[in-house]
Amino acid sequence: MKTLYLHGLDSFLSDEKRVILEKYTDNLIAPSIDYRKDPYTIQTLLKRYQNQKIELVIGSSMGGLTAYYLSWFWQIPCLAFNPALPYRSIIQELPALPTMVNNEKNPRKEYLRVILGRHDDTINPFDTLPILMSDMNENEPLSIHLRNDLAHQIPFDIFDEELNYFFEKVKK
Repeated sequence: MKTLYLHGLDSFLSDEKRVILEKYTDNLIAPSIDYRKDPYTIQTLLKRYQNQKIELVIGSSMGGLTAYYLSWFWQIPCLAFNPALPYRSIIQELPALPTMVNNEKNPRKEYLRVILGRHDDTINPFDTLPILMSDMNENEPLSIHLRNDLAHQIPFDIFDEELNYFFEKVKK
């Protein structure tokens, strides 16, 4: 499966996490992104990968925010770790979510799993929940996992556990 992985702000995909990701996907794309220099990162990535047939998108923090929007536009499954939905320390221009002709929200058709760290002091999970709930219709395939054992950084074992769950779900 062709998978796009998006790191967080001022971050990168570590070798250890790359190894874990490659257990689950045979075609990993993990670009280096400078969110500070490109306030239109989502639009840039939509254009850059429009003909790549990305099948899954995974992101963490600012990458989680970006993955969230890309998955909606491409209608592909998404795994977002602590997505920066409620607030960001830098400017990112967020595109309007796709709409239907009658101006009703276009429902997400593919699985979205959001992992929120209960002890995240960078992005408060309780500020993220209302945004997720307001963006979704009640029949959309959304799974939220609030982890009591997680802060903002994603330890390797939790990363592996959540990837395993996500890939099992999307391969069905």
